[in-house]
Amino acid sequence: MRTAVYGEHADNLVDVWDTDSDTVAVLVHGGYWRVRYDRSYLAPFAEYLLAQGLSVASVEYRRIGNGGEWPVLHEDVNAGVDKVVELFPGKRIVLVGHSAGGHLALLAADRPGVAKVVACGGLCDLARAHELGLSANAVTELLGGDLGRLAEADPMNRVPPPVPVTLLHGDDDTHVPLELSRRYADKSGAELVVLPGIGHFEPVEPGAAATVRAIRSEQGQRR
Repeated sequence: MRTAVYGEHADNLVDVWDTDSDTVAVLVHGGYWRVRYDRSYLAPFAEYLLAQGLSVASVEYRRIGNGGEWPVLHEDVNAGVDKVVELFPGKRIVLVGHSAGGHLALLAADRPGVAKVVACGGLCDLARAHELGLSANAVTELLGGDLGRLAEADPMNRVPPPVPVTLLHGDDDTHVPLELSRRYADKSGAELVVLPGIGHFEPVEPGAAATVRAIRSEQGQRR
């Protein structure tokens, strides 16, 4: 593993694991956008993907509490993805976002070089997440209290997506309601895979075969 820098802030980093695979899984971590959560919890999953023969990159970004309110964290993730594309010229780049990282991955789907997005337990519908007051009104925190920016930050307003999208969501997810992925799939035409008996973290833990299949698949939208 090596770490690349994509900007001037201490959190403008990407951890990179190289293989000879033609596919790079770019991990975007969650944590309701707050600074106390970072990319470290995805390290075991990165090692698992590496063992499956995939190249992996894990993007860090500024978050709520260290200057990462909207749109800074969005700009950081975009820049991190651009750095991965630069590091892996000609490779198939698949963004794999978990939870709030699913939100950010969907927003980065239009970056040059991105081939697909896989959102795992993703916050795909920001307006609905705000209505539900998820995680002590984390959406309001994300927007710095300015709900006038909600529309521009919501993936629901960027449909259809520019690349295939697969949504993986466990029906036992108690952190992000399955409803959010259903609503995004209904509006966007993205593929939704409901995982029976699965909670919030299992899709980004070692052994998550469904996520590996989604990364490798060229599909992701209803025809």
